Amino acid sequence: MLLRVLTATVVIGAALALAGCQGTTSAAPTPVQSTDLTSSDGGFDRHAVIGVVLEPGQDTLGADLRSGLTDAGFDPDVRVAPADGSAAAQRTAVDQLVRTGAKALLVRAVDASALTGVIQTAHDAGVVVVSLGDPLPTSGTGGDGVSADYRVPAGDDQADLVSGAVDVVESLQRGEKPTTD
Repeated sequence: MLLRVLTATVVIGAALALAGCQGTTSAAPTPVQSTDLTSSDGGFDRHAVIGVVLEPGQDTLGADLRSGLTDAGFDPDVRVAPADGSAAAQRTAVDQLVRTGAKALLVRAVDASALTGVIQTAHDAGVVVVSLGDPLPTSGTGGDGVSADYRVPAGDDQADLVSGAVDVVESLQRGEKPTTD
């Protein structure tokens, strides 16, 4: 009898321990793979949410990106940071977009180093990060040296930036590795 009780206790304890080991370390769903995207990765749905995080005062760029992404068949969620507390607002925006299932993020950072942790979280969740203009941080909390997966140079022409960003998202949607600068 004691042997049966002991055996049952061990089996139940092992089951509970294994159940506790399952789950995710990330707080977000896992959309597309963010490393060396190829057609075998399958891309994502045509009507996917694409997060856009911009610097203060970039309302026109936000409207142009919203229009371009919508015309291409995506569901853009554009967040323009306020003038006060813009770095913190961008961190919050990236975190929220990852948690709500954005498949890709287009980011124009106020302070790239302030985004290090949330960019790492985005990578951990499988979200593809595209830098608009300047590069994003090259170190993360996981120590893997991540930064944006792709970069669209800002250039002098906003229309070129929007067109380049939409082209990158369309390539990612098809499961292709986009060509960027």
